[in-house]
Amino acid sequence: MLAVITGGSGAIGSMCAYEAARLKYNIILGYNSDESGARQVKEMLSDFNVDIIAVQADISSASGREAIARAAQKAGGADVLVNNAGIADMRAFLDTDENQTQTMLSVNLAAHIDLTRLIIPQMLKKRAGSVVNVSSVWGITGASCEVLYSSAKAGIIGFTKALAKELASANITVNCVAPGCIRSKMLKGLTEKDLCEKIPLAKLGDGLDVARAVFFLARHGYITGQILSVDGGMNI
Repeated sequence: MLAVITGGSGAIGSMCAYEAARLKYNIILGYNSDESGARQVKEMLSDFNVDIIAVQADISSASGREAIARAAQKAGGADVLVNNAGIADMRAFLDTDENQTQTMLSVNLAAHIDLTRLIIPQMLKKRAGSVVNVSSVWGITGASCEVLYSSAKAGIIGFTKALAKELASANITVNCVAPGCIRSKMLKGLTEKDLCEKIPLAKLGDGLDVARAVFFLARHGYITGQILSVDGGMNI
């Protein structure tokens, strides 16, 4: 069994790799520029005795996506694809421009769509597989000063629901997790106290909370087209 995970050196991606290794998946670990982080993930998982191939790839480029897909094909074909890579940018909408729109939509939406298009044929050969996309609570509710990010993450939800319908007859499930405030670099500059005041459970989540949800969906053959919030109750 092979799990392909993008954004693999970050807080959520590294824990998705941990959960995959714990469940005895071999792993294609995609990362953009954090080679040290990817190396640390491989070292963290060394005791699980699974194969982990780290692939440096900018998934916003065609060559980056193709590198990940080729690595997965050589490793036997993907059984699970976790579309997790992403960027954030907090600023007022009128302070954004067309270049920032293009970058946000490219990395957080189009890259996942295009990588999935490359990976799905590997699952079709097996007549089985699972895609789990990582959206955000802001993809559900929207967020002031994160209009571009919210728009891209809402697009991920639409992509999930539509693709789930299209691939159901091939026994391939497509689901989505929508994290809330997770301890990560994306929270840089924000205070934990202020964030927790907006969360019904009054605490931040961590990458493992999201990873457990990801692999619950990935391994459940009768759930598809669903959005699972991992946000401490933020969108209740």
